[in-house]
Amino acid sequence: MSVFSTMILLNLRPLEAVKALALEGLYIELDYDNFALFGGKHAEDAMLKEVVNGLGEDLKRFVRTVHMPYDEIDADVMPLESIVERMVKWLDAASRIGVEVAVFHTIKTVFRNPLETNLEFFRTVVKEAMERGIIVAVENRLEKELFGSSPKDLKELVEIIGEGIGVCLDVGHANITKTLQQFLNTVGEHIVELHLHDNDGQKDLHRPPQTGTVNWSLITQWLKKRAGVIPVFEISCRESVKNCIAIAKSASEWFAHH
Repeated sequence: MSVFSTMILLNLRPLEAVKALALEGLYIELDYDNFALFGGKHAEDAMLKEVVNGLGEDLKRFVRTVHMPYDEIDADVMPLESIVERMVKWLDAASRIGVEVAVFHTIKTVFRNPLETNLEFFRTVVKEAMERGIIVAVENRLEKELFGSSPKDLKELVEIIGEGIGVCLDVGHANITKTLQQFLNTVGEHIVELHLHDNDGQKDLHRPPQTGTVNWSLITQWLKKRAGVIPVFEISCRESVKNCIAIAKSASEWFAHH
């Protein structure tokens, strides 16, 4: 089973992107990028309501995961309580759609202890997510200077918190930080979701598999030994809906044969 981020239809509002993918029979990760391009935080309440109210049960079943907001999650700028409040609102919407996993970036901070800050945040968020039947998956960061870019960071975070939390391994980020094998070795048992996309090892291009330098045989061989991990194609496309859907189906077909 392949899941596609709504980023594959980046020109569409969240509801329209979900509908277009679901009508093709494709499973979906509702991605914040589509919200960001149509107003971001200031318009997200209306767009979340659109998605929750605009999808019938027949289409909701295609939405498996959600990528939570990643802007304004800096603990040096905003109180943690307000960041948590926003995420709980998203979890409420996600639970009404019926998603299984919510992907989070780590909290940024320079002036506070990064591990302690993230433990405080994720303890609260995991509790809220578990009450709604959702697993939290923490994504490895691209920025080397931030907590969450190294396998050690995420291993410590998820093992201290324990139940209800895992890792979302973004293979594109790991390709740039040169940590892909290290992540599989260090936190492999904690990985609940993969973000699959390719790049040149320098920029976060979100290209289809086999168009860059990611070691795909490493990923596909590892996945064969791991039941239950959700593979999500996080490919960015701003072409016509027809062309973007064709890219999605091509990636799905490639994945099915590996």
